[in-house]
Amino acid sequence: MKRFNLKHSVGKVKYLVSYYDGEKKHKDGSDFFDIACFKNRIKLNAFINELLKQGFVNCAQKQQR
Repeated sequence: MKRFNLKHSVGKVKYLVSYYDGEKKHKDGSDFFDIACFKNRIKLNAFINELLKQGFVNCAQKQQR
């Protein structure tokens, strides 16, 4: 399943998005998450909207349900 997670203020990064495409794996078989770093909310929102169009699910919203 494609999924992503958003974190705020990680080190010097204002917004951090980690996302898993459903295919990449580490050598031990665990999921490999790519990351994207953003300084402003406009680019962050554009990236998240693109992920949602590609079928990604927000992990944080799924856990709250």
